Amino acid sequence: MRDTSERLLLLLGLLQRRRPWNAEQLAAELDVTDRTIRRDVGRLRALGYPVTSATGTDGGYGLEAGAVLPPLLLDPREAIAIHLALRRAVAEAGPEERADARAALEKVTRVLPERARAAVTAVERHSGEVDLGQPVRASAGSAAPATLAEIARACRSRRQLTCDYERDDGRRGPMRLEPRHLVRTLDRWYLLAYAVDSQGWRTLRVDRMGDVLRTDVSSRPRPDPAEDLDAFVADGIRSTIRRVTGTVRVQAPATEVARWVAPAWGTVTSDGDGSCIVAAGADSHASMARWLLLLDRPLVVVEPPELVAAFSAVAREAGRVDLVAPGSSR
Repeated sequence: MRDTSERLLLLLGLLQRRRPWNAEQLAAELDVTDRTIRRDVGRLRALGYPVTSATGTDGGYGLEAGAVLPPLLLDPREAIAIHLALRRAVAEAGPEERADARAALEKVTRVLPERARAAVTAVERHSGEVDLGQPVRASAGSAAPATLAEIARACRSRRQLTCDYERDDGRRGPMRLEPRHLVRTLDRWYLLAYAVDSQGWRTLRVDRMGDVLRTDVSSRPRPDPAEDLDAFVADGIRSTIRRVTGTVRVQAPATEVARWVAPAWGTVTSDGDGSCIVAAGADSHASMARWLLLLDRPLVVVEPPELVAAFSAVAREAGRVDLVAPGSSR
């Protein structure tokens, strides 16, 4: 038999999930009588919770928005989702909004139940964020809070994970991993882990990991691949994006050009006299030439010759463009 306090919390949790509930449904959920439900609803109202009731076939009890925010009952997945959203707001908001987001983050973390707080703490201690700008394409998938929690707990307890991973070519296959660190960048979550079967460090996209399961097998003690794990993951991601590299001198101030060059794609440094140097990368010199032209500023290629050839090819392609007059049969 549950005590009154526990029953009230469970009732509050049910009312937060949906509306309306009739007394019979709530009584069945909590294994009590209809009369007990009515008494407990009265207790919640006395505590300030705005529990409403309506008669009729569609009637029942519901929890309306009140003048004062009541305590929220969050499970670990919901707690992690809120924590990550607020942490993101702290990182990206302006000064005033950042202070509000940080205060909200501290309050939410402080009042979480022990189980939810443990999950949030695990994610917080075993993850980082790196600003590489926005991805060129929108993320196709997202990492579920439950998956992040399972990975973070495995990092904390130094336990191996098993998962079904989707590779770049679309094929899926099982993996045994010793997870080390989570990183969020480019609107995605990445996991740095030691792949047991291939015996090497890998950076994996969490949204491609399915059936993630923390095992009872301990991860072996081994040196980290780098002192700064966030930077290590970021460098690996840059290398996959920058398959080729090039450097140009742009006749425009660095502050103006930097707005158009995300950290994932390159760096911009001042070169004096209102010019700057852009050292960047892309999947090909042809695509690099095209997006550098979008700067709409005079530029000179510093290196390599392949980038000069790419600009020449783009110019020839543009030169072949013709204007067809309206009504022409061409």
